[in-house]
Amino acid sequence: MDIVAHSLWSMVLLPGPPSVAKVIFGIAPDAAVFATSLTVQAFKGKMQPGFKTRQEMMEWYDRKENRWIVNLYKWTHSLIIWTLLLIPLFAYYLFFRDQVPWFLLAAPMHILMDIPTHDNNSFPVQFLTPVSTLRINGLHWSKPLVFIGNYVLIIIVIYFRIFVLRK
Repeated sequence: MDIVAHSLWSMVLLPGPPSVAKVIFGIAPDAAVFATSLTVQAFKGKMQPGFKTRQEMMEWYDRKENRWIVNLYKWTHSLIIWTLLLIPLFAYYLFFRDQVPWFLLAAPMHILMDIPTHDNNSFPVQFLTPVSTLRINGLHWSKPLVFIGNYVLIIIVIYFRIFVLRK
């Protein structure tokens, strides 16, 4: 799923008002990978190529010198890793700030949404890394029906939150 959709879902599904924290955690699994990749490429004096097809993109990521990006993606899209990272943060907010940090759930929500919207040909989500390589061959988020359907659902949820829940 694209980062705009992840941002919007984070803001509309999690309790409380929209916030920057929801957006940051909502895009964190992707941002951690692709911002790191772009930074490394920049320090090497290289540019990441523009890809014409998903196959061309995955062939580039499958090159020996770029495989670390796919490996990092597996770790940043792991529900196990995020659970281990978020438990202490959740505990801190609950016990020391006396508030429920709903925004922290945006990252695992991102992963849960990516599982059915990625296929085996383009960044399959191995959501149980490092325990398992299990992945689901879903419908890719860039397919028109999935892409448009996703934004229609976002609009419906926004409408529901604004006009139905606020009454």
